[in-house]
Amino acid sequence: MLLNKHPWQAAIEPLFPEFETLTGVKIIREVYPEDQFRQKVTVELTAGTGTLDVFMSMVAQEGLKFYRAGWYEVLDPYLANATLTLPEYDAKDFQKAAWDAEFVEGKLVGLPIQAETEIVYYRKDLFEQAGLKPPATLNDLEAAAKQFHKPPERFGIVMRGKRAAATSVFSSFLHNFGGDWMQNGKPAINSPEAVQAFRFYGDLLRLYGPPGSTNNHWYEASAIFAQGKAAMYVDFDSLFSVVLDPEKSQVKGKVGFAPFPAGPKANLPSVPVWGIALSRQSKNKEASWFFLQWATTKEQVLKVLLKGVPGARQSAWDHPEFKKADIPLDWVETHVQQMKIGSPNWNPPVVAVSEARDIIGQVIVTAIEGGDVKAAADKANAELEDLIRRTQ
Repeated sequence: MLLNKHPWQAAIEPLFPEFETLTGVKIIREVYPEDQFRQKVTVELTAGTGTLDVFMSMVAQEGLKFYRAGWYEVLDPYLANATLTLPEYDAKDFQKAAWDAEFVEGKLVGLPIQAETEIVYYRKDLFEQAGLKPPATLNDLEAAAKQFHKPPERFGIVMRGKRAAATSVFSSFLHNFGGDWMQNGKPAINSPEAVQAFRFYGDLLRLYGPPGSTNNHWYEASAIFAQGKAAMYVDFDSLFSVVLDPEKSQVKGKVGFAPFPAGPKANLPSVPVWGIALSRQSKNKEASWFFLQWATTKEQVLKVLLKGVPGARQSAWDHPEFKKADIPLDWVETHVQQMKIGSPNWNPPVVAVSEARDIIGQVIVTAIEGGDVKAAADKANAELEDLIRRTQ
């Protein structure tokens, strides 16, 4: 088993002896930081030795590439087999956006283990003093960013602005302006809707964000907010424990959590999902399938959720034990609401995802710097067309 060094891995790994005692199956696992993990998985699957059975996978990142390479074991037949699947497994209990994220070209290639969604972190104290509600629309978001922008003491908003890293957060803006990565099988990041979204995102950070925003990944952006230097922070809800870290945060007790604001054309927040997959090359497929089930049962999902990992089963979020936990209610309500309506398409659905993110990220950088967004989008769209022609 290959695992990414990740909050889910940290929460589930201590429970492995339960599975080994229950089944008699011995787990041999290796854990790596994400970049090394992705490289290791690719090397193992490319080698085709069959020694890898189970691996974490983010379908929106590598799903199309792995599926077309024949590296995923398709799980639909396993799920449909009553002799291999627990009668109480209840796949319908998974939150819709998380479950949908595990399909490639109509085939189930993994089971969801963690789902996050894009939200607005905002300073409750500032909004209350101003008599404002959290932003419900993107126009509200812009107005609030402008109102609370008091540099250099405080900025109106902070978000990722670092090229490829920014595309993840930008995806919800793209959806809500009515744009998409692709239309009719071709790149569409220079459509009028996409250009409008790029301009809006760039204007927010150029006019109301901190200087040097194009250098900020999530860790820099979250730190600025946690230090009390921004009124709002837009990113994924899995970072709430970072923002509220009692050892580092200067805003603990002052932060509210609100759904990603609706746009002029849609209300489709992004939902990135980590899953657990079975290698098609595995020589231990049934034992591996038992592990996949065990790791995603209602009981195990509740256990990891109580450790702060946003699991993908609705029953865990509804469980009385979780409701008694010391977790902000508005964070819970926001997550559950968005998991009903969100989109798993936070990355362009292409084989060469990393290269595509770099191309799209350059348009975001241009927008933040106040450059010609339409020209940058046209150039990037042509580059994406060429990339897809070479790699799909």
